[in-house]
Amino acid sequence: MLILATLHLAALRGHPELGPLYESARNGQLDDPDGAARVVLKVVHGAPELVRGELSRSTQTNEPGRSAVIQAVVGDLVAGDSVPINVIDVGTSAGINLCFDQFPVRQRDDGNPLTLVCEDRTPTDRRSPLPRVIARVGIDPHPLDLERRDDRLWLKACLWPEERRRHERFDAIVLARPSWPAATVLKGRALERLDDALALADPAAMTVVMDTWAAFYFTPPERRDYFAKLSQSCLVDNVAWISIDSPLTQWPGLEVDNQARRRGASQVVLTRPGSSPQRWGWCHAHGRWLEQITAP
Repeated sequence: MLILATLHLAALRGHPELGPLYESARNGQLDDPDGAARVVLKVVHGAPELVRGELSRSTQTNEPGRSAVIQAVVGDLVAGDSVPINVIDVGTSAGINLCFDQFPVRQRDDGNPLTLVCEDRTPTDRRSPLPRVIARVGIDPHPLDLERRDDRLWLKACLWPEERRRHERFDAIVLARPSWPAATVLKGRALERLDDALALADPAAMTVVMDTWAAFYFTPPERRDYFAKLSQSCLVDNVAWISIDSPLTQWPGLEVDNQARRRGASQVVLTRPGSSPQRWGWCHAHGRWLEQITAP
């Protein structure tokens, strides 16, 4: 994926052969995929430095579609109360999902590039107002900034070139982000900065820690310690934890469900204040559908 993203980055930067090719893919006009693959391979063999020079990066999609899932779980968490919350996003990348409440969510595409299309298989009422967010804090070892051109290009490069709708949404987010609420992003690994992030939260409000396809990339010891830290915080403080991740990410006490109908889905785990983690439901990896399995 890193190599594919670096090739896409070269195209976005205006590479004379890759640029037109990837633009055709984004517009659904790639009539000869085999021929396109030959062009890409020729470029890689002729100019390997295009890829080699970018391999120090890490892939970061910061998929905003997951905000549709976050909205539903947060709505269930507060159960219609008007209490405000703090939000901490672990693996925040450019902080897009810290503004999860800024996206309209619909069952069908309404033409608005910021609309998230999500098929709800839950009792979620999208008309219910979301809680007011007081503090928004992100943690990432390699945070990106939408105001920096290189960071914007890298985030676009990590999207599949043929997925035009995702590119349109990303471009709309870049334009809208300056008008959205401010956020604080802490550079560092999750366990290194989690206490710092918690300290920035308003103590009078519930703090919701969330991670979306971040724990999958932790080492097993990191994941174990992260689970222990958050489980304890939820038990003793006014903290909740939402995790959206691969079913291959195993959490202590939660058996992995290998039913065929859920292959390729993401597991949604929720820990309420004063409780232990439980599997809340399943969702599409990019938030295109959502299924709740616990009683609301």
